[in-house]
Amino acid sequence: MFVMASDDFRAAGMDMGPERWIDIDGVRTRYFDRGSGLTVVFFHGGQYGSEDGSTARAWDLNFVPLAKYFDVIAVDRLGQGYTANPKTDSDYTMDASVRHAAAFLRQLGKGPYHVVGHSRGGYLVSRLALEHPDIVASCISVASGTLSPGTSRTHMIHADLPAWSVRANVRAWYERYAYDARFVTEAFLDEPVAVVETEKYELARQKMLAGLGRTVFLPALARQKRETHAWLIERGMPCPTLVCWGYHDPGAIFENGRQMIALYMRKQPRTEVCLFNRAGHFVFREYPAHFNRAVHAFVSAYA
Repeated sequence: MFVMASDDFRAAGMDMGPERWIDIDGVRTRYFDRGSGLTVVFFHGGQYGSEDGSTARAWDLNFVPLAKYFDVIAVDRLGQGYTANPKTDSDYTMDASVRHAAAFLRQLGKGPYHVVGHSRGGYLVSRLALEHPDIVASCISVASGTLSPGTSRTHMIHADLPAWSVRANVRAWYERYAYDARFVTEAFLDEPVAVVETEKYELARQKMLAGLGRTVFLPALARQKRETHAWLIERGMPCPTLVCWGYHDPGAIFENGRQMIALYMRKQPRTEVCLFNRAGHFVFREYPAHFNRAVHAFVSAYA
């Protein structure tokens, strides 16, 4: 499905309801839960200490409309948003984030789940499906440059971010990733900025800058990415998979996405693709109505 650009942009945020908290192996974890029926779980992108300050609220334009049809959950990933940081330095990895997500889903006891992940979260949901096929009913990977073959351009896009204020820095981070940056409203920025100003965030950032990013996070991710590609080639995704991508994504370029789609399709015949024209990295916010329709149709088809 190729989605053409249209004026369906929604500038206003949506109320996701009250925060909920759960202890996952000693890690205090924040999430939101609304609706009933098939369970759809959203995982945001970013990583420990990254400038975006990403949280579960990144999905508000999708969470609220889809909660009319499904039991919709959005969670702050390990060490991000308001979920506590990893307990040990060795857990500053994507593998630990996947383990935390799997433990979260098992503890909720609402599976099997239809999991949706953006960017690094797209990598996470793919690993969830491969490692825990008993709890994953379907997988939706959104603009996951983390998993796709090829070279990322993220470091070039985010070079020389503004330094005069936290808010200017966070705004520039999101705007540079967008094709249509109107979704980067003041209301949208409020929570990422608040997260970036927390002591917990600063601790994670300093750990990553002091060496964990270079010596722990990135080497582990490179190994696990190669392993994931090998698994996709050898045995394939165990569940129906939808790949969503922005054709004009400046960081996770579509040529890399095309290679990733081929990996998914190699062994999983129930692989579908939704390509958004005139869209950047945050397709689910640039075209929320179209994205929501795609998720609704896909989940309903594989209920």
